[in-house]
Amino acid sequence: MKILVTVGIFPPDIGGPATFVPEIVNHLQNEHNYEIDILTLSDNQNMKIKNEFSVSKINRNLPLPYRWFSTILKIYKLAKDKDLIFVNGLGTETTIANIFLKKKIIRKIVGDPVWERAYNKSKTPYSFDDFQENNNGIFILLQKKIRNFSIKRSDIVVTPSQHLKNFVIDLGYKNKIESINNGVRMPKKSTKIFQNNQLNITILSRLVPHKNIDKVIKAISNLNNPGIKLNIVGEGPEIDRLKSISSKYDYKDNIVFHGKLNREDINRIFLNTDLFIQASNYEGLPHSLLEAMSFGIPVLCTPVGDCKEILENEDRGYLLDLPVSQDNIKSKIAKIINEKDIAVTKGQKGKDFVFEKYNLKNTFHLYKKLFTNLVEV
Repeated sequence: MKILVTVGIFPPDIGGPATFVPEIVNHLQNEHNYEIDILTLSDNQNMKIKNEFSVSKINRNLPLPYRWFSTILKIYKLAKDKDLIFVNGLGTETTIANIFLKKKIIRKIVGDPVWERAYNKSKTPYSFDDFQENNNGIFILLQKKIRNFSIKRSDIVVTPSQHLKNFVIDLGYKNKIESINNGVRMPKKSTKIFQNNQLNITILSRLVPHKNIDKVIKAISNLNNPGIKLNIVGEGPEIDRLKSISSKYDYKDNIVFHGKLNREDINRIFLNTDLFIQASNYEGLPHSLLEAMSFGIPVLCTPVGDCKEILENEDRGYLLDLPVSQDNIKSKIAKIINEKDIAVTKGQKGKDFVFEKYNLKNTFHLYKKLFTNLVEV
């Protein structure tokens, strides 16, 4: 089978799609002999990075009209001989190219890029769900209409959570929707939680406003505990502001910005992590949360998307209140420090749950079945 995969971010970028796409492509190529090309956007400094896959890159720093034209043209050229297109990003560009290609399209929906852009640029104060019910002005309304048109042109939509499935249905999508869990590769080792005097907290995320990383930094600063270290893995437009906030902390050397890391280095940090925090205003089903849980790490996260169900109302982790506040983050971290044995138990329950429901092998099998059934129709 020949497939074109489109995605907005790809290693060394950090994020769910950048983690998922290499994993599934590697599996389909090595285990089932699929022929796969990948098209992605890339920053200037990463354009010439080589990797094991067939990857074409479009410079995301190009002027928008030229970037769009280049992307649409490249999709058309790459997909001409393909059996289907698997969309993990660049959905609108793929839809336009496919007007002429007329290929089968499977589209994975992991969020709403219209809301994310608007929220991160302070164009809307609304949460993910409230944003869908409000017009937010003519420019955002136009973006929503383009988004809806693009999604509705898909043959199959895949979502990793029930919340996102409901979102797609509410857009008026009438074709097939499949729910396939995000899968993670189970690590060979588990983290040894609370084995020394230092509490190692980790955040793995794109550094954007709706992730509320600034509130985590301020909460840890307010705890004023020299035994707490915060590891922030990722890059994004918030990095300079976050570094400025952390520089005012008495123990500022305990807040480490690691930037983008490869998988081996991320795993090394997870193996030395006592607590993972995800304080985002919105997530569908965060891949980084599942990864942390797969190591047996206690997690503290917001009850957004399917996170509340994953943690089963705090049986497998800890939940923050909404709206996110630094005081609540502070109190939750203090609670975890005071009940370490309970936190370790929650972490083990989380690991067992991820192994049972979110094993990457099961995810790959479901996608392969989906691809095969669509092409054979």
